[in-house]
Amino acid sequence: MVDKRRLYLMIAMARFKDKKTDSSVRISNYHQRDYIAMKLIVNFLVTTVAYILLLAFYAMYNLEDILSNLNEMNFRPILAVIIVFYLVFLGVYTVIAFTRARIQYVRADADVEQYENALDRMNRMYREEDRLSETDDEDDYDYFDDDDED
Repeated sequence: MVDKRRLYLMIAMARFKDKKTDSSVRISNYHQRDYIAMKLIVNFLVTTVAYILLLAFYAMYNLEDILSNLNEMNFRPILAVIIVFYLVFLGVYTVIAFTRARIQYVRADADVEQYENALDRMNRMYREEDRLSETDDEDDYDYFDDDDED
């Protein structure tokens, strides 16, 4: 006989496995600090490349003004402004990346824990069924032994 609770649990676990398990298990294989550190390193590299590209686009857009005033420019204040804007840009995106990585890790860890709890429930159901079938088998065995003695 098919146990409906177990069937529904198996269907829910299969849906979960199709949707979330790949990314959740991959994320939860890391320690939280390692995962966040990896995301922050990637964020640093991507943010730096993005800032350099934005700076290059701005320079290309204003190339005529830059070339016409090249002899009169004082590069120290310009370099200071570029560095300050880079640090602000990096700081904002680092906070965003940290928050996003932490939320991803917490959700993935909760998903994996929920899946493991479902597996534990499934195992308990199977053990309970095995225990009941063993007691039924023992009762049947005793019943047949009584008939053999007669």
